[in-house]
Amino acid sequence: MTTYIHRYLARIIMEAETPLAVGSGERDVLTNQLVATDCNGLPYIPGTALAGVLRHALESDLNKEILQQLMGFQGEKKEEGNDDGQGSRLILSHAQMVGNEGTPVDGLVDINWDGFYAPFQTLPVRQHVRISHKGAGEDKGKFDEQVVYNGTRFCFEMELVSNGNSNDADAWKKMLELFQSPLFRIGGGTRKGFGELTVVECKTDALDLMQPEKLQKYLDKTSNLNDTFWNQYSDCKKSNNNSSGWITYKLDLEPEDFFLFGSGLESADAKMIPVTEKVVSWKNPLRPTFTKEQILIPATSVKGALAHRVAFYYNKTEGIFADKLTEELLEKKGYDMSVEVKPDQNRLFEIATKGNPAVRALFGYSAKGEEGTRGKIIFSDLLKGDADTTPKKILNHVAIDRFTGGAMDSALFNEEVVYGKGTSYTLSIQVDKKDLKDEYIKAFELALDDLKTGMLPLGGGTMRGHGRFTGTVTKNGKEL
Repeated sequence: MTTYIHRYLARIIMEAETPLAVGSGERDVLTNQLVATDCNGLPYIPGTALAGVLRHALESDLNKEILQQLMGFQGEKKEEGNDDGQGSRLILSHAQMVGNEGTPVDGLVDINWDGFYAPFQTLPVRQHVRISHKGAGEDKGKFDEQVVYNGTRFCFEMELVSNGNSNDADAWKKMLELFQSPLFRIGGGTRKGFGELTVVECKTDALDLMQPEKLQKYLDKTSNLNDTFWNQYSDCKKSNNNSSGWITYKLDLEPEDFFLFGSGLESADAKMIPVTEKVVSWKNPLRPTFTKEQILIPATSVKGALAHRVAFYYNKTEGIFADKLTEELLEKKGYDMSVEVKPDQNRLFEIATKGNPAVRALFGYSAKGEEGTRGKIIFSDLLKGDADTTPKKILNHVAIDRFTGGAMDSALFNEEVVYGKGTSYTLSIQVDKKDLKDEYIKAFELALDDLKTGMLPLGGGTMRGHGRFTGTVTKNGKEL
């Protein structure tokens, strides 16, 4: 029988670098997907979410046997009714939100919903629309989801029950490194800009319970995230995780003039307005505040545009053209012929885009059963500039009757657009190159080239001249 006489302990505070979407699985009359909230009505990250991300990430660093002994496994049923499964030796708390005193909101407390906590009563809602191969929104493809503000901090504790062997020590070190990795993401939408977290505080200790003073220290510790137990420790050493096996692209882009990433809402002055969000600022760690509304460039918009352009370039490479589409050719080139197609859609066109091998390998796909896979590209949202002081303009439009050449009745509308010329926007994209064919990466880089030369506009109103960006793209620090 193994005697577990060691305890590895850690207390970690993480900050959301991009909005967070840890879903509750519920919806309301206004939103398709709500984030998880605790008993106080504040957002939190369930311990199960942390454990799931950790286990998945450790699969590439630890062999199966060590991982099962560390985090448990489901055994097979035996005749006598028992199984040979094992529980996890890793204990994770929920990650509770850090409040306006710089301390975690742990347990049921009396929240003063004025001041700092007020915005958390109405969290931001992101609007999404599924785009067809024609570049327009698909029927019934509109949906939205609630997210947690960029800059929100969360605190959690982690404990590993151990017998002091070297495997546990190595695994503990790897876990702490994973949380500090620039690739660490959690929640939904991690491939469309959500869930990027960075460690702002990490305190850890290893206790040998055979030593009386260490045992007493462990017994005196409580489960409260604000326990003074952690005051005696300094921060953990920073990890040197260099994200090997990944390609880092950085896009430094400047708008040629106007752009519009729509919020799906309207104002008193315009039917279409740009999307903006607040950010939690921690300039004073004991008195966090919210910034004013900032202009948002959603990663989903960049991802969707690039995915369609990747399909174009890969089809061109493979000799797939609209006037020469046949089932035999698509099947021969390795396109997925099982793509679901609605009755009113062109099946071959849908296969050439949604069944495109490069798009599926780079951006992932959903499927019935267990066949789906997530993408190999990580995007990040970009929030920049005070929305009140950023130059904007109201543009008026009217739909023209193609027969008479005159204005159509009730067809006048206007939009508020952002004037971004002279402002640089930096987008970061991470690509996992493992198992990716060179031609897939080539198609992606050609799409990035179109983006930096203004040939691939972003956002809404691109057919009205909006959304053209120009600039440079670097790959692992070298300009493409």
